[in-house]
Amino acid sequence: MSHSNRQELQALTKIVRATQGADFGSALQTSLSRRRFFLAGGATISFGALLAACGASESTGIARIGDSVPDNALADVEVTDVVLLRTATSLEYNAIYVYEAVASAGILSGDAATLAARFLSDHRAHAEATSSLTEQLGGTAFTQPNPRLQTIYVEPALKLIVGDTSSGIEPTADPVADVLALAYALETIAGSTYQAYIPKLSDPALRGSAIGIGEQEARHAALIGSLLNPDRLVSSFGLSIAAQYREETDVPALAYAVPTSFGTLSPVPVILGAANESGTRTTVNLETPSLNSLIYED
Repeated sequence: MSHSNRQELQALTKIVRATQGADFGSALQTSLSRRRFFLAGGATISFGALLAACGASESTGIARIGDSVPDNALADVEVTDVVLLRTATSLEYNAIYVYEAVASAGILSGDAATLAARFLSDHRAHAEATSSLTEQLGGTAFTQPNPRLQTIYVEPALKLIVGDTSSGIEPTADPVADVLALAYALETIAGSTYQAYIPKLSDPALRGSAIGIGEQEARHAALIGSLLNPDRLVSSFGLSIAAQYREETDVPALAYAVPTSFGTLSPVPVILGAANESGTRTTVNLETPSLNSLIYED
């Protein structure tokens, strides 16, 4: 028994001996509530645990009950160029999944549907490009949506838009606006992901490819933003535009004022679904892939 445990035991023993045979009176005894009874019981159990710890032939100086669960070592994985490319491909398939689901449901029409079809074609091309680069490095191309992002963000978001009877989720009042908001978030996250991967890729040639694809994702987001917030479009007249980009036309070109700084890596909040009784709608926070959502090779 350690010196500190021995002192605690002696102090508790004195308290027990001092209170033996003491008459605290009937009034005090009847006031002992159920809660105090359990508190007293807890003190008894703690005292018993201390005695059990002191009874061991060897002591570490720490009183405990039972054995601790052994630590599970984390898998030793390396974030390679192949892992980053496979993860980028999975994000393209997340976007493909959403655009195909929206087209199948017939939610968008007119210019919005035309734009979504173009973006779907772009994401298919991006997925083909990143898959080809993966195979050139000797890796296995990934051909599915990112499992973690799909489960946590994409599928719940689509349920909030179209509704889900089995879960008691009512469809949103404005599916077009919600679809555009979800697409804007996905495009923003994709662009941010490619930007974040540029300094991580060891092959300089891959960095150039990431810059090119990321730039297209950012353009997608900007165009969708112009549909969501047309009042933020401003005329090019009066703006300082380089001569090579000026158009000889009587109709002023439009430039979209992006509401946030380009390349942010912070989560993108999306408000979706029907309002509850208090008028509050669900917020889904999409974020770039982290270590637990990267697509490692088996």
